[in-house]
Amino acid sequence: MEKSIDVRDQQTNSDTAYDRCRIPAADVYETSDAFVLMLDLPGVVKEGISLIHEKGELKVRAVAAAGQPSDMKVLVREVRPATYSRTFTLGDGIDTESIDARFDSGVLTVKLLKSAASRSREITIN
Repeated sequence: MEKSIDVRDQQTNSDTAYDRCRIPAADVYETSDAFVLMLDLPGVVKEGISLIHEKGELKVRAVAAAGQPSDMKVLVREVRPATYSRTFTLGDGIDTESIDARFDSGVLTVKLLKSAASRSREITIN
């Protein structure tokens, strides 16, 4: 029987050889009232994201599943489930009770409002 695809055996002895924790790319912006973090999390669904604030740190962890249609036989698997992890240290000027997070199209956006005491304001001169 002739094969339509030639697959060379490049598999490793361990299924976890490709598993690794990745650091998601992030952009950080500052507005007058907040800091905004935007993290790229390709292949992740909202339910696969964990966002935890503790001890002055914001910890982001996400898992992207490598899907496969159930009616297909794997010949080569190079795309593995990816785990993303990143920790941000928050300063005292963040209102940690008002952290807001949204996830859309593979991008996690976290808005960290500045505490009232740390916001800049223009002072009227009398």
